[in-house]
Amino acid sequence: MVSLSPRDLIPRSQQEVRGRLAALEERRNRLRAYGDRMVAEFRERFPDAPAYLTRYADRTNNDFRWRRSAARRWRGEGVRRRNTSIELTGEDGMLLLQWLPEETRRVWIDYERRRIELNLALALTNYERMRLRDYLDRVAVLRRLGRESAG
Repeated sequence: MVSLSPRDLIPRSQQEVRGRLAALEERRNRLRAYGDRMVAEFRERFPDAPAYLTRYADRTNNDFRWRRSAARRWRGEGVRRRNTSIELTGEDGMLLLQWLPEETRRVWIDYERRRIELNLALALTNYERMRLRDYLDRVAVLRRLGRESAG
């Protein structure tokens, strides 16, 4: 059995870490652009839907979500709340999907699959970015402590 050290898994230099951070930033931008195109495509295809896809600007690592429509025509239609976040795999989402024609439901389920895959890719990317930034910060503190104790 070959021994594996954590050092075998991380970039060897701070320059490599910075390069990885730049690559992750580019990936994040491409993923968000993909999501923004998906949102626009959905809204164009279903302009008067009882829910719509949107991108949230919070830090939950769940960037793209469904939101109930606040349009008057959808008020009081089974789902208790309006203009709130909704999960299509949750109770309210399942109820909403039941109202849709079969073909539309299949399309929405495909959008949901794409959305959850996108959110996973973004969450993993964001987590790695966060950990690498934290690593650089801590290494800088250690370097400063080393200089202070040597001087």
